[in-house]
Amino acid sequence: MRHIGTIAEQKQAERFVHFLASQHIEATLRPLQEAGYDVWVFDEERVATAREQLAAFLAMPDDPRFDVARGHQPRGARRFWPRSTSSDRARSINVRTEIFHRRGLSPVPVTWFFIGVSVVVTLLAHMPGWAPVISKLYFSGYFGTTFPEIRAGQVWRLVTPIFLHGGLLHLLFNMIWLYQLGGQIEAQESSRYGAVMVLVLAMLCNTGQYLVSGPLFVGMSGVVYGLLGYIWMMTRFQVGTRYILAQQTVMFMLVWLGLCLVGIIPHVANTEHVLGFVLGVAWGFVRSGGWGQMRRRRRWHKQLS
Repeated sequence: MRHIGTIAEQKQAERFVHFLASQHIEATLRPLQEAGYDVWVFDEERVATAREQLAAFLAMPDDPRFDVARGHQPRGARRFWPRSTSSDRARSINVRTEIFHRRGLSPVPVTWFFIGVSVVVTLLAHMPGWAPVISKLYFSGYFGTTFPEIRAGQVWRLVTPIFLHGGLLHLLFNMIWLYQLGGQIEAQESSRYGAVMVLVLAMLCNTGQYLVSGPLFVGMSGVVYGLLGYIWMMTRFQVGTRYILAQQTVMFMLVWLGLCLVGIIPHVANTEHVLGFVLGVAWGFVRSGGWGQMRRRRRWHKQLS
């Protein structure tokens, strides 16, 4: 589901959504906290058309072609957002001001904690005197599949490689994405949820990378790709989602993944990237109710055919 724009007046917003339904474009409305209504379109393939129609509507809202007889609406079309009261508006959240625009660090403390630990650990890793301590943060000191240190009780090694980075550019790249993606998840779900997601992704991605290529890997990239896959699915399938993710961002990250896989960008933990992305997509698909959304959309298209 994609946000395509905002209409100030409720009657006009309802009129436009009714018009979209007559054009076989399924849409809904969300009231904003201040004033107006966001228009959301369910079918990704019809987003461009819906945006063109909205631009035309905003330019000439009184154009008679937007007046659609009630009986013209296709059977089974999704009804627009119900009329809201002032209390409904107070409870609604404007995604444009909610995410990353609150003062202070309190909205995403877990994300900032992971960023802080990553910065400190990466800096200490480049100081020779800390080498004995840093060596205990790698997944293992041995190749193979026996997990000797972890079986001996050093279970933190399942997670701690994500805090190590190969250099400042590697660190900066991952921390920017961790803030943008992990911070958004923590703000929308909870700090506990965000922490669990990072830790689960870290353990699974690190284990997979170790089994494929051994212990010589570092970085948060697997987690970042997992967060990306999760938010991507939430923006596609969660009804009334507050998540924001541009398609250009997804394409950039997938192109980057492809360049790493073919070796144009060398010395990369590709297993972590791929496994993290797959896990994130699966997690987000289940969390967003993807199966139900796909069935509903199939019914919608069947009714229109």
